[in-house]
Order: sequence, then C-alpha cells, then structure tokens
Amino acid sequence: MSTPPNSARRDIFITLFQLMDDIRRDCLKKRPQTQQKRVMGLTMRQAGALVNVEILTRNHPKGIALKTLAQNLQMTVPATSLLVENMVNKGFLERTPNPEDRRAVCIRLSADGAEFIESTRKSIALEIEKHTEVYSPEEIKTLGVLVEKLVAAYYGEQEK
Repeated sequence: MSTPPNSARRDIFITLFQLMDDIRRDCLKKRPQTQQKRVMGLTMRQAGALVNVEILTRNHPKGIALKTLAQNLQMTVPATSLLVENMVNKGFLERTPNPEDRRAVCIRLSADGAEFIESTRKSIALEIEKHTEVYSPEEIKTLGVLVEKLVAAYYGEQEK
C-alpha cells in the first residue's frame, strides 16, 4: 500500500480537525442558553487556559504557579495574570495564596470551572459515541492505533 501524497494527508487531517471542532461546537449549542452565553464569552486563549489549568493541576491539586501557566500558554507573566484575573471574574478559576511563597498565588479551577470541563467532556463523549456506532470493534481499534501514532508523532516532535 503506497503512502498518499502530502496534499492528501493534509486534507485528511484538516477534515479530522474540522470534524472535531464541529462536534465541540454542536455540543456547546446543546447546552442551556445561560451556559452557552457564558461559554461563548470565552476567548480561545481563555478556553485554552482553562484546559491547561485542569491538566496541570491533576498532580498539583492545591494549584499551580502563574509562571507555570504562562510558560505552558507561551505568554508573558503579566499577560497571563490579566487572563487569569478575567477567568476568576467569570468564575472559572480561583487564586489562593501560595503556602511556599507569600508573594505568589496558586491557580486552580473553581468548582464551576471543573464542572464545566467535566460536563463538556461528557457531552462530547456522548456525541462521539452516537456517531461511531456504525464502526466495527476492529475499525475502532485501528482508529485507536492511528490516533496513538498521531499523538506520538506530534508530542515526540515537540520534545526535540
């Protein structure tokens, strides 16, 4: 079996990314109107910060340093501070004093932020399940292998 030309591979991935974005958007549209307004009010940078905080605090439940978040978002500390302030005001994040450094704060998801992430993941999972029922277990297994290869290629290159 020959490898598709670069343009064909690129088209496959563009279609995949568009599909995932459409699924995410459709899931958000199915939320109650009040939640939609709140979520649609987030910028892409704020949504990215929310997910980053959730991931980074898995091993640090008391919170992460502002500097850590800034590095992950590839932003300056002052710009990240403004972003966090906005997210605190919207109720998605909370700041607490850093027990190890009185001049610093720890950032973590608020209860609302954690609930938002969890409910979004659940609704996306249900949507995906609904649309993947047409695939055999073998096809799902093959897709899993392909996704693992994609993840390894992407994140492996980032570490170089």
